[in-house]
Amino acid sequence: MPELVADITALPEEEEPVFASSGRAFMVKSEDGHPVLKGIGVLLIITCCFGFANGLDYVSHDSGIIRPHEWIYRMSENAPLESATFSGTIQTGEEPVANITVYISMRGENDMRVTKETTTDQLGQFELTNVTPGLTTLKLIRFSEEGVQDEVQHRVIISPPAFFEPIGFTNIDFKMPPVEEFEDQECPENITPCVRTINYHSEQMDFPLIDQSAAGMYVMVGWAFIGLSLIALGFTIIGIKNGSRALIRTSSVLAFFTVGHYYSACIFGLMAFALTFSIPKKSIQLDA
Repeated sequence: MPELVADITALPEEEEPVFASSGRAFMVKSEDGHPVLKGIGVLLIITCCFGFANGLDYVSHDSGIIRPHEWIYRMSENAPLESATFSGTIQTGEEPVANITVYISMRGENDMRVTKETTTDQLGQFELTNVTPGLTTLKLIRFSEEGVQDEVQHRVIISPPAFFEPIGFTNIDFKMPPVEEFEDQECPENITPCVRTINYHSEQMDFPLIDQSAAGMYVMVGWAFIGLSLIALGFTIIGIKNGSRALIRTSSVLAFFTVGHYYSACIFGLMAFALTFSIPKKSIQLDA
């Protein structure tokens, strides 16, 4: 028995496994991380500043390149004829005035001037339908028993239809000066009846009267531009930090809708959007 045990050889010791690299590497393509994306991000930061400045211009409607009066007037230039309603209330002091003739001169076919008129009711209210949007000359006329005609002249912009509405609505309240304020006005010679006029055209040359709800909509558009530009700026900064093509592309779309002065944000936003598609994917090496 001992002889048999002596003939058995021992098992070899277990050796540590040895792994050898083949030296090959794997290459994968990634949408993100390309260095050119940072350059597009810088372009978008400038674009967001254009949109932000445009929004501030809209919010500060009494100063700036574009004002609500010009905005409403530009919209009215392409509006259909007789596509608006004009209404309001006329008061002297705090009291409504009845039987005031409201006379307007507006654009007609072939750029001819046409007129419409109506009178206020006992509550001092009036309404004119089928009015053409745009810059209009308004006269408020009061006839006295002595044959004297007191007249007040204003410049008014009639609002066009908004978005998909078939009719635009303009509501403006007016003050009819008391008779005493007309006493300093001289009657033109050889004209009967005597017409005494207070003309506000010079004061309203740059800022004609407009519907305040239309001016409020103009300010809301400005705040929308500011909000979009700030959101786009946030996406841009995160996109630059992470090298994210998707965030940079999203920011370019948002910046496009901030418009900018002279459509600057639209132009640069569209350029940035196109550039995100022209950049090749980044190659990343993975060792075997």
